[in-house]
Amino acid sequence: MANIRQRRAPAIYAIVAWMIINIVFMTLELTVFNDAADPNNSILLILWIISTVSLLLLKKHGLAIAVFTVIYAFSFNAFNLLYFGLSIALLNGLSVIINFVIAIYMLAILARR
Repeated sequence: MANIRQRRAPAIYAIVAWMIINIVFMTLELTVFNDAADPNNSILLILWIISTVSLLLLKKHGLAIAVFTVIYAFSFNAFNLLYFGLSIALLNGLSVIINFVIAIYMLAILARR
């Protein structure tokens, strides 16, 4: 009876897919787009990798790490949206909306546990 595993919600797998997309994008940002001078890109890449693994392997603590990462990414994208304006509005605007929804969803899960 002690080995009963809780099943993850399908939304968690969608969140992991979003995190993997962000890992790929941040890797491209640091290499192909040559924006390694901005330390936030490196920080976000490390955070996305850690939170993806922790969300899959850890339960409550992994969720907390993932919430922190999503809120950090939301803040970073919102700042870019405000600072750079319409020149990068589509990509950062979409990321702001998705990260906001994910953060609210994961905070609600944390509140129930």
